[in-house]
Amino acid sequence: MRYLASALIGLFFIVFCQSASAADLLEKLLLANPWCTFKYNKVTGYSSETRVQFFSNGTYATGRRGEGYSSGRGGTFGSQSDKRSYGLWKVADGVLYLAEQGGAPQAVRTKVTRNSRGATIIIADGVEYYQCK
Repeated sequence: MRYLASALIGLFFIVFCQSASAADLLEKLLLANPWCTFKYNKVTGYSSETRVQFFSNGTYATGRRGEGYSSGRGGTFGSQSDKRSYGLWKVADGVLYLAEQGGAPQAVRTKVTRNSRGATIIIADGVEYYQCK
């Protein structure tokens, strides 16, 4: 059922893309869902997840969580870190611009594509983001 829903959403975006500009499509895609990325280092056991939510008022919020564990002669050590940030966003001429907490707007290279399962992903400055659950 999830794959069917994903396929229908993908079909909607393909049809929509034919009648809308790339800037409109990117903006609607960013607003449709929160976007996440996950990283895991199998050598260190450290993992991190980032979640980005775009809002229609031109603001966005980012939450990051990192966790890690290590064991040795001294015992086991666990760590966790959380970070939140906020800023402004806009799409102009098909380019995404982000301004983090009062900073100057910076262009973000974006590419909208599909992963091996057919789900829509956004690659932003080389980092792959998927639609959060």
